[in-house]
Amino acid sequence: MANKNKGKVVQMLSPENYIRKKARTLPVYECRINEEWEESKMAQLSVARQHTNGNITVCFYLVDLMCLGIKDTDYMFNAPIHAYREHIEKIEEHMTMIEIDYVLAHNIIYAGLEYAEEYGFKPHKDFTSITRFMIEEDTDDIELIEIECGLNGRPTYVQGPFDDEVKVKKIIAQLEKTAEPDNYSVLLEEDEDIFDEDIFDDDFDEDEFEEMPAAEKRELFLNLSSRLESLTEEEGKRFIVLTDSIVDDLIDVDLHNQIYDEYFEDLDIETEEDEIPDQLLGIRPEDQPVSEEAKNRFIEIYKLIAENPKQAAKELKIFGKTANGLPCVYFLELTLLQAKESPKYHHKLDEYALKYPDYPLIRVLWVTEQVISNHNLKGSPEYPLKLEIFFPDRETIHPIEKYYFLTMHAFAAAKGNDIDRIEALNSVVGSIDLPETEEEILVTIIAIIKVDYLLSYLKQ
Repeated sequence: MANKNKGKVVQMLSPENYIRKKARTLPVYECRINEEWEESKMAQLSVARQHTNGNITVCFYLVDLMCLGIKDTDYMFNAPIHAYREHIEKIEEHMTMIEIDYVLAHNIIYAGLEYAEEYGFKPHKDFTSITRFMIEEDTDDIELIEIECGLNGRPTYVQGPFDDEVKVKKIIAQLEKTAEPDNYSVLLEEDEDIFDEDIFDDDFDEDEFEEMPAAEKRELFLNLSSRLESLTEEEGKRFIVLTDSIVDDLIDVDLHNQIYDEYFEDLDIETEEDEIPDQLLGIRPEDQPVSEEAKNRFIEIYKLIAENPKQAAKELKIFGKTANGLPCVYFLELTLLQAKESPKYHHKLDEYALKYPDYPLIRVLWVTEQVISNHNLKGSPEYPLKLEIFFPDRETIHPIEKYYFLTMHAFAAAKGNDIDRIEALNSVVGSIDLPETEEEILVTIIAIIKVDYLLSYLKQ
């Protein structure tokens, strides 16, 4: 008798994909929250669902109802119920947890999420990519419960134990842009008093630029910029704050916010860092499948280019022999040529753009080069540089792709000599998830663009 199952492959979903695709089909087992959540405005919340085998999948959410929304999230997948109970007991060693119904849990999570988004704060990346699928979509089918957010009607940032000086300043800068003037509060961990900006720097008062006349700011900026390479550390800090102060004086807030919203709407796509999509390597549906090992090798070589270009060149040569001529090999070659500042880069870029016109990463590099070279793109197929043009029919995008797409926009904003667009892009970069190295590079590029803009503007 023939075996009907012969040749049949049963594909097992990873825990992450199971949560994304099937978690909502499981019945809610229980929801728990820290007892003091209403007083503290910080909700440690869990939503657990039960499998048919009795096991539990649970997602945990740290929801800051005062400002930042979903600060952290995690999950435990298909755990025996005793293991789930042990985990909850460990949490309860540090705080009292109480059981609540799902509707309240749902409203707390979405209230924190939506309040934070009003001020440009995005949820933890794992919420966007994984744990939001544990809770239902926020529709009219779910009873609305009013959850009080903010403190005394104002967004209030409370410094967390792992929030360093850089992060604190970044959050405050975001509130400066998105909240009404003087309509937010900041509480520092060490003193729990309303934030005083000069606490970060004893050597100069950052508030000095608020009342400084425009002509005096201009003179100081030109003086400091003329000797950038020899500035002391404190002068460098002062120059950065001065630059931002002058930019704030120049931008049209309404226009800045409009452009920010346009960028943010265009970038409203799930960023998947843990999974490497076929499109990142230029693999088409008709191509032979590529192993996960090969995909990971691509990422390893990409990172190695910045750390050790010479070794990366050797690894790329080996990778090229096993990658079956995929476009990603030529993208890595171009990235390596860029790192070496090779004169061959421009010729190779034109060659590979013609060879692989539909491969997003090379296409973005080519358009970036056209922007830098002052080519008018308004009549080109890529204009107006929307995500869908470069990454059509995509449900997710990899951080590498997002980084190069945003870099292209940074140079486009610079060439457009549009300070509102430059600063709006700067705001976007500060409120989306990018790998730390790529974010630092992009922030530096935009900072240089702002300085170049001001040098041109103030010398007129």
